[in-house]
Amino acid sequence: MVSIKASYTKMQEFLGKELSLDELEDLLMFAKTEIDDYVKEEDMLVLDIKTSNRPDLWCAEGMIREIKGILEMEKGIPTYEVKESGFTVKVDSALASTRPYIACAIAKKINLDDFYIKQLMQHSEKIDNSYGRKRKRSSIGMYNLSMLQSPVLYQTAERSHKFIPLGYEKEMTLDKILNEHEKGLEFGQIVKDYGIYPILLSADGMTLSLPPVINSNDVGRITEDTTECLIEVTGTNFETVNVVLNILCQTMADHGADIYSVAIEYPPEIHKKHVITPLLELESITVDLDIIEKYLDVELTVKKAIELMQKRRFECEELENNKVKAIIPPYRKDILHWVDIAEEIVIALDYNKIGPTKWTVLTTGGLLPETESENIVRDILVGAYGIELVTNILTDPDNLTVKVNLDKQELVKIQNPVSQTYSALRNQIFPNLINVISKNTHEPYPQMIFEVGEVVKMDKNDVWTQTNAAFCIADADASFEDAHKRIHQLMKLLNTDYKIESLGHPSFTKGRSGKIIVNSKDCGIIGEIHPNVLEKNQIWVSVVCFEIELPYIPTLECKIKHTS
Repeated sequence: MVSIKASYTKMQEFLGKELSLDELEDLLMFAKTEIDDYVKEEDMLVLDIKTSNRPDLWCAEGMIREIKGILEMEKGIPTYEVKESGFTVKVDSALASTRPYIACAIAKKINLDDFYIKQLMQHSEKIDNSYGRKRKRSSIGMYNLSMLQSPVLYQTAERSHKFIPLGYEKEMTLDKILNEHEKGLEFGQIVKDYGIYPILLSADGMTLSLPPVINSNDVGRITEDTTECLIEVTGTNFETVNVVLNILCQTMADHGADIYSVAIEYPPEIHKKHVITPLLELESITVDLDIIEKYLDVELTVKKAIELMQKRRFECEELENNKVKAIIPPYRKDILHWVDIAEEIVIALDYNKIGPTKWTVLTTGGLLPETESENIVRDILVGAYGIELVTNILTDPDNLTVKVNLDKQELVKIQNPVSQTYSALRNQIFPNLINVISKNTHEPYPQMIFEVGEVVKMDKNDVWTQTNAAFCIADADASFEDAHKRIHQLMKLLNTDYKIESLGHPSFTKGRSGKIIVNSKDCGIIGEIHPNVLEKNQIWVSVVCFEIELPYIPTLECKIKHTS
């Protein structure tokens, strides 16, 4: 969810209608938005946007665009003319392995006042932080066009390269910006991870910015006197930078600006051909209205479906066999499946006007026996002064291996992970708890945390899930006995006999660890965490823990679930 501020008066001006707050809120629901607050003295609305995959809605212009469609003030895809500027951006092949993609456009005849500049910056920052993954995937820059010469060069620079960063009066080296400037401290790690410094330069050598960190203080500063600007989006994904640019161009065109294209000259190492941006090629999806009718339980003629989709700012073409081709606006990349079109149709119909259907099957809800068993364990561990956590089943494989002194393990891994952080399924819980303790060294001790949750294990081709319970104590004088007291309390209240036998384990201190045995079956581990593990995780107090496999406790109804 995204929260933004917008002027109540300006939103009515954009729409061309006077509306009460209640009327505006009813219409904003069609843009998946609610009014959180209204500060009358400042004419300021605080708007809560209930979608994270529609960055085009994260500004007043985007919301009004949706509302105009619903009110049939406008229909179909909004269009604007893109004129040729003759402006060029040349991309250096040295950026191929870092932040290689850029999309640009020029906006002219822009009428900027202090309020609109703040709205533009708000929209840009929301896109950078959410859709752009805190500028890692994409980031936006805007520059005073009158100070630029074509071609703009997108290349690398030495760490000794100097320019005056935004908000400063003196030149700083790139290295100094990353280590001293507030934006360098906030976003500099992105550039440091690249190992090189991406830079944008005018043809005359003037520095535009150090993307994605900071603009320059001259050409990179937009003021009320700016009437023409260069918009650029750099990033790690070709599609992302282009859809972000399309969103910005549509927003500025809605505000009355003239949009001009920019030629991007890519080396073959980055992109197979040069491109002219903004890329406004229209994508489409074909939907079967018979399926959508059944899915929504509403009657739809082709004519009615097209009218509804046009209200949602799509263009449509009627096809044979009760099918329709929906043509998607270039500022949207969230339409992936016919279900997405079904959602657009039901929004246009208005959820509140669709009659409820009577249930046909009576069912009574309840907890599964295994869930009840897990809750019993949770209650006991809370009674042992533990604070329950729920950590991700998907985690960084290093957390399960390197950081707990374990060599290669048989882990179930994601084939094409988005990031290393969520690329493996955990086979134990206690490494996650240690990771949490390492992130909370600033909090007071003792820290007593536990988790009852699923783990995924494998042996050759056999993969299964089961429920484990793990408990960790971090304190200056935490000892084996502290963990032993908790496991003894748990087993006693579960009416289960157990014993502990000595065990050598790389994660635990030799002589201060053991295996938990129930009915001659090894079903858990207990001990003091090895000092080397504590050092790797930057923990400077003792940590003790235990982890037990709940399916092997006979008084609980927890089962092992095998999968193919």
